[in-house]
Amino acid sequence: MIPIIISGASGQLGQAFLKLLSFQDGYSVYSFDRGQLDIADETKINNILTTLPQVKYWINCAAYTKVDEAETHPEKANLYNVLAPGYIAAACKKAGVHLIDFSSDYVYHNALRRPLKENDPLEPKGIYAQSKRNGEIAIASSGASHTILRTSWVYGPGGHNFVNTMLRLGKVKDHLSIVGDQLGAPTYTHDIVWAVKSLIMKDTNGGSDHIQGVFNFANAGQVTWDDFARKIFALKDIECSITTTTTEAYGAPAPRPPYSLLNCDRISLLLNAPIPSWENALERFLDLDDQ
Repeated sequence: MIPIIISGASGQLGQAFLKLLSFQDGYSVYSFDRGQLDIADETKINNILTTLPQVKYWINCAAYTKVDEAETHPEKANLYNVLAPGYIAAACKKAGVHLIDFSSDYVYHNALRRPLKENDPLEPKGIYAQSKRNGEIAIASSGASHTILRTSWVYGPGGHNFVNTMLRLGKVKDHLSIVGDQLGAPTYTHDIVWAVKSLIMKDTNGGSDHIQGVFNFANAGQVTWDDFARKIFALKDIECSITTTTTEAYGAPAPRPPYSLLNCDRISLLLNAPIPSWENALERFLDLDDQ
């Protein structure tokens, strides 16, 4: 058995890990939702690792993800995206546990217009983006064995995300105005879990040095938000028309990167496996919705 801790277990990413890291596949999972573990509680983090000395991996799915609200609540973004991951990393360092954490395409936000590599310039704009970058630094500075996955436009079952919002609004509205000047790749939580499981297997088979550091991971391909919405409606036969608007006209409080395509060659080559396209991932997610 591979003993694993999952924090943030009630969020959409945590739910995906709970569903797909099964006992039958050789995982022994200790999960904690927000009520069971506030990741800002440094003492409790250390107590958990003392109580569970056999744990090999800590997968942290907890974070402050309210991008716009972070602009007026910077202390919350700093607490949960910077200080708390630092607490977990420090405890993992002490206990000899490998930490797996998740970051964002928002940390790039540079002028490049080609798929972004892990070593490209980082120019995070806005409180949320800066907090995610500072969280990466806190983890790396701890000296803990760690993997950080930078991902983009995440959605999955049980979450407040773009796909679920479109499914809800498309059934009650005839028309929606959606931003069309941001380019990126939607990423399905189940595929993030697949990537992490693959990295863990690489590690347990003796490749631990290879899974250290930062990896980009997103579903393959590219799309704008408005065309993503059109695809969702087409697959679900939802009759809701879409007008394309601009980021400026939409006027969200926090800045959004206009270009978020991630170069995922590093993880794809390491795992020796192609990453599913965003269209394939969306179809699989919507098939679940039909069940």
